[in-house]
Amino acid sequence: MNKTKTKNGGGFSPTLNISMQKGGGGTAGQSTVGASAKGGVPGSDFMSNEDIRAFCEHLRKEARNRATERAMDADHLEAILRTIPDLSGSLGGARARARRVTRWLKKVAAAEKAIQKYSASIYATFEREFESELRKIGKARPQQRSARNFGWR
Repeated sequence: MNKTKTKNGGGFSPTLNISMQKGGGGTAGQSTVGASAKGGVPGSDFMSNEDIRAFCEHLRKEARNRATERAMDADHLEAILRTIPDLSGSLGGARARARRVTRWLKKVAAAEKAIQKYSASIYATFEREFESELRKIGKARPQQRSARNFGWR
């Protein structure tokens, strides 16, 4: 009879099967504006404001996905590392050691969140700085209405 204990997080090992099909058409809500012929980053040609918007949106979405994945990876790694005892067999400092190791992965996830924020700021700043040029060609944001003064009559 084999009495070995599993020290690597137990027997939880879910199976996930993903099947993907490469389709030719786009789906609703997705745009291929400015996508390069090589299949690279959308809008990386920077030839129009739509290209710049597509580029910024692509960066933001990719960073969101990576941030979520890195945060989940950090939690999973910490859960695994906190079950590993030290050389004397004690689990006393395992949680602290696991946090010290995964701290860096959590910082990577936080950096991806910052990339998300800055990617959105790129296009907002572009619109603000080049609004007069965009207005000439009819691609600018509509002007904001001036605030109406409150009066009793």
